[in-house]
Amino acid sequence: MRKITTFLSVVFLLLTTSMHPAYAEKGIPAVRVGYYENGAFQSGAEPGAIRQGSAYEYYRKISEYTGWQYEYVYGGFTDLYQMLLNGEIDLLAGLAKTESRIGVIGYPEFPMGSETYNMVKHSEDDRITTSYDTLNGMRIGALDSAIVQVLQKFLDEHRIAAEIAVFPDHQSLLDAFKWHRVDAMVSESDGSSDQEDATLLYAFGSSDYYLCVSPSRPDLLSELSRAQERMMAEEPNFVNSLKIKYDIVSPKLSDAEKKWVENHIVLRVGYLNHYLPYSDTDEKGNCTGLVRSLVPMILEELGILRLEVSYAGYDNYDEMINDMNAGNIDLAFPVGGGLFFSEENGIYQSNPVFSLSVDLVLNDDQLRHTLQTFAVNRNNRMQYYFTKTHFPDAMIFYCSSVEECLTAVA
Repeated sequence: MRKITTFLSVVFLLLTTSMHPAYAEKGIPAVRVGYYENGAFQSGAEPGAIRQGSAYEYYRKISEYTGWQYEYVYGGFTDLYQMLLNGEIDLLAGLAKTESRIGVIGYPEFPMGSETYNMVKHSEDDRITTSYDTLNGMRIGALDSAIVQVLQKFLDEHRIAAEIAVFPDHQSLLDAFKWHRVDAMVSESDGSSDQEDATLLYAFGSSDYYLCVSPSRPDLLSELSRAQERMMAEEPNFVNSLKIKYDIVSPKLSDAEKKWVENHIVLRVGYLNHYLPYSDTDEKGNCTGLVRSLVPMILEELGILRLEVSYAGYDNYDEMINDMNAGNIDLAFPVGGGLFFSEENGIYQSNPVFSLSVDLVLNDDQLRHTLQTFAVNRNNRMQYYFTKTHFPDAMIFYCSSVEECLTAVA
């Protein structure tokens, strides 16, 4: 086994070094990347700053296939675009494909991603709602890019008389929003602002965007296209993983949620007992476990400070869900079983708080392919849901606890 492992390590080393055929060689000029500040899309656009963002990760991934080494040229988007046209930089990311640009700059075959254009307002501004007509008479900030055309089309289609204020770079747009020089702004899904004052209203358009190449470097364009083809074949989920990681997340409350908070002084949380480290009741009758820390953290993140939290422990999962359906509690933890069983129970699940690995305990490994009877804790319906989902023909043997289940198997 040691020999096999060493051989595989050598093969891997050879494969990785073969990815860098030219630009890693000494004396080859670095590829000049135009790098502008744009929130989660790319940040750190100044000497000495730590570069981060979805575009930056994309550059690094492409370099694994091309061997390119980069020289980052910092500036505003408008200036860098002109430098791309002049051949002063080689690459610029985040450009939509428009008729006026085709033939002027080099587009690879595949986009580096897609983005949604979102309308964002100041959180305390009640004049603007999700109704489109509330934008009438408002001043909307947008980056000087293809976004402006999409925004104008949206306004025209809905007969909205609003002023569009165009800004040359992301920071000047954010500053204008921060100081209320605009009533709303357009934010890209993976170049969004982290400003606390911002509330996402709705998405109104979308487009693909590209890592574009200077017209003076057709050699780089060919290498980029080949690298994208290899990446899509070998790592097909890479682009989607970046979108999930960097997409806009609005922690602000909707109008309906704000109204709920205004009309309540207590958030009633139900939790399952005997489920540490996630939830239980201690010897003094107090809630303990992850849920005791999790709920206050969520409220703090949402800026909800006036709600008192009360906790109610349940020995039985079904009783907890029934109480939530009856309106006796507002939130239940933990719940599981997937969408089908949540629909059957008349509840809605949040995004997962955590994931668990599930072990199958047998008294004889030879029985693995002939399993018929499963011991299930009758007080934890999630165990039943998991069993029926993965073993639909299972005969259920109910026990009162996990310990009883293990004893039944033994």
